Amino acid sequence: MRVFVFYCLFAMFAYADRIISFENEMPKEQTNEQVLIAQAQAQTEKPKQSLNHLKGDEFFNHYIKDRPKGIVRDFYIWQYLSENKLDSKQIAKVYNMLNAKNPYLRKILKEIGRSEKVPHDVACSNMAIKTALKESNACLAISVRGRLSAFKSMGAKERDEVIARLKDSNKDTVAAIEILASHDRVKKLFSNNAIVFSMVYHALSSDEKHKILADDKALKKLDEYNAQGFFNIINSIVLDSKLQNLKQMLLKANLKQVPHNTALLLGINQLRFGSKDRAMEYFKLAESKTKNAFFIDRAVFWQYLVSKDSAYLERLLKSNNANLFTIYAVQKLQKEPSYKIIQDLPKLSFENPPFDPYDPYVWYDIADTILKGSDVSKLSKAIPYFSYKDTMPQLAYLMQKIDRFSNNYYISPYEDLIKWDSIEQKSLIFSIARQESHFIPTLISRSFALGLMQIMPANVKPFAKEMGRNDIEYNDLFNPQIALEMGRHFVRVLQREYKHPLFVAYAYNGGPGFLRRLLAKNELFLKNREYEPWISMELIPYEESRIYGMRVLANFIIYEKIFGREINLEDFMQKTLIYENKNIKK
Repeated sequence: MRVFVFYCLFAMFAYADRIISFENEMPKEQTNEQVLIAQAQAQTEKPKQSLNHLKGDEFFNHYIKDRPKGIVRDFYIWQYLSENKLDSKQIAKVYNMLNAKNPYLRKILKEIGRSEKVPHDVACSNMAIKTALKESNACLAISVRGRLSAFKSMGAKERDEVIARLKDSNKDTVAAIEILASHDRVKKLFSNNAIVFSMVYHALSSDEKHKILADDKALKKLDEYNAQGFFNIINSIVLDSKLQNLKQMLLKANLKQVPHNTALLLGINQLRFGSKDRAMEYFKLAESKTKNAFFIDRAVFWQYLVSKDSAYLERLLKSNNANLFTIYAVQKLQKEPSYKIIQDLPKLSFENPPFDPYDPYVWYDIADTILKGSDVSKLSKAIPYFSYKDTMPQLAYLMQKIDRFSNNYYISPYEDLIKWDSIEQKSLIFSIARQESHFIPTLISRSFALGLMQIMPANVKPFAKEMGRNDIEYNDLFNPQIALEMGRHFVRVLQREYKHPLFVAYAYNGGPGFLRRLLAKNELFLKNREYEPWISMELIPYEESRIYGMRVLANFIIYEKIFGREINLEDFMQKTLIYENKNIKK
């Protein structure tokens, strides 16, 4: 009720003052509302059904030319490059318009480079070192950075020429080359800074990594550089199912500069192979290294698992963040949570909103102007623009910012667009959509995942074919109904192989092949192993998938409760333990 009243007061205030000025965001003679209305009108004047079939210059002129720089334009540039036969001039033109390059763009540029001249830096990244020696130093450096392992066996003449060319402009790269060229490269691994260490480490073979030894002093020195690349290597060592020598090396280290996620993994490493006391130290360090409520709760939860001290559960009970760890505390203590679940928003208009909610350019403009910043008074004035049934997700997103994420919004938009197979299916789809996109239908990720269910472009055509549809194009994923149908299709496929929602979540995020290979190792989700399944959830090798599974599973439990089914978390988690533990204890 408190949130509802808060919302209504601000909405009334905002309606009374609809002329909003956003400094430095747009011309003074126009309000944001006027701009959005103009955009919506411009969209309605275009025959949307025909836009899917635009090619070549027509596609460029509509989706790319004069459009704002950012993720959306990058996506359409990728589509333009992928679907058209372009000459080097056209390629260079759109390449210079890119905001950032992701794997999709790098892949298509590499393919194009086989038959067409591509921009110079792209050509350099694909160039052998011997060829790059004939180019500029900048081009040579690009080629070398992608081929450092070659210096372990490269001839002295070619290596010395590279070093001579780069010694003034790329000192860390040259230092890495010199270490890799030596016969005792493993011993010299710790002889330089953390950046050089990272470059050399990634160029070593698996056999060489098994020979690495270092004392606490060497690791402490690298820790003090506070370099993310070094911390990523520590993470990978803990998560690698092998590299026991390096895991033992970390047990002796006393690292203090590490970020929260690395501190937590060092705690997991201690818990598996070292000391519970040292594990507790790292879990406390992880808690101190973040202000994010989810990660704080996660670190506190691990302190509870190790100590079995219910005081940690009491602390979790005070958290306003709804997550697996706070749900566990609520159920274990059988007390009311501090976190608030908001299911319903105040009455929404059924009229058309003042902007097109299905145009990705419009959403990113809104996110960069109206929803930018954390000024509650400014954000609150934007409430009327989103108080429509068709913009419920955008309104919930806005309200979270106004609430400073102190409340947890579990809305159910687009619920009637498709016919659900079961309540469980609806709960799982909503859990995934909430995590993927906050239900924003026009979201495009940095990796070009599209729409409400964040379907990757490479999956759109295969999924459409499996669904018996030959009329689905990329832009159709910004239609909530089509997005839900395609997302549900994928979930159905995953559920046939992976029954438990946690495994479905991992496979949805990382791909079914990733999870299939991971589980086939028979190293995770083991029966009769201490701290299961929580420890296996922390050993998922991809950071994104690891956190994704935790969040989606919490969403699932909450949506199941909203839709009328109560799930006991402990019992539900035990169902993930599907493999026999060959080592019994560890």
